[in-house]
Amino acid sequence: MDSIYVNARGLHHVTAIIGDARRAQDFYAGVLGLKRVKKTVCYDDPGSYHVYYGDGVGNPGTVISTLAWNCVAPGMTGAGEVVQTAFCVAPGSLDAWADRLDSSAIPYQREVSPFGERTLCLADPDGTALSLVETWERQSGTTGEGSRVDHALGGLHGVTLNVREEDATIDILQKVFDFQLVSQRNGSMRFVAHDGPGGKITLRMIGKSSRGRLGGGTIRHVAFRSKDLDDRSQMVEKLRSAYGIVVSDPIERTYLNAVGFRAPCGVLFEIATDGPGFGVDEAPEGLGQSLQLPAFLEERRSELRAILPPLD
Repeated sequence: MDSIYVNARGLHHVTAIIGDARRAQDFYAGVLGLKRVKKTVCYDDPGSYHVYYGDGVGNPGTVISTLAWNCVAPGMTGAGEVVQTAFCVAPGSLDAWADRLDSSAIPYQREVSPFGERTLCLADPDGTALSLVETWERQSGTTGEGSRVDHALGGLHGVTLNVREEDATIDILQKVFDFQLVSQRNGSMRFVAHDGPGGKITLRMIGKSSRGRLGGGTIRHVAFRSKDLDDRSQMVEKLRSAYGIVVSDPIERTYLNAVGFRAPCGVLFEIATDGPGFGVDEAPEGLGQSLQLPAFLEERRSELRAILPPLD
């Protein structure tokens, strides 16, 4: 897949908190076969890596990014948290994926989702809960090193959020982000924006439960797509006028522009623009190869290279 989907809705990316960038790369690129599409730093804490993985060009809906926090303590999932990030895999490929995970000594469990989907449930090295979901949806495939058809991810299938009860998050998903409630089973609600990567989100009602704790092995935020700044402004105005939600100041991350807010269910949501994309500072064939810094950090390149661990 070489271009951004026309339907600028659904998930843009998710961001996971990790402890070791090399270990995470070995997993996301080496085991899962995702392509590293950007190697940069956390703009607020430039002594740590922010690395993006996705399909060949990092299209919205295919990306998981990893924030490497130094000396991070393990997090704990709970209510108001993302409790699983799922990727699409080809129909009939779970046995091949199981063999691949076995060869890498990565534990997994075979499960069936509340909506009848065959899945492999696993975790990244920091404990972030993931799953591979067999689906007949359009497959984008990745261009990571060594990926084959039976070992190719088709982008994000979706995320599952633990929430205590039904609240205005349900309304926001439908009336602001253009998802539709398509199924409700066994205490879980499935919302769909489209049939491509990043098109699904699931709310799992767990009743009274303690909140989680952000740290290693947890998802920092879920980012939803907006076509451009005007599109995002319309969503921001709906949040303000209908729900009294005021978003953060714009966050410029070179490859996207985002605003954030805490959803009524407790999860940190972002609204991110589709562009300019990961090709803004690297040629498509060189994505993710070199350390990229925003202009305001460029004068510190030598210093940061000395601080950051090798990540080739």
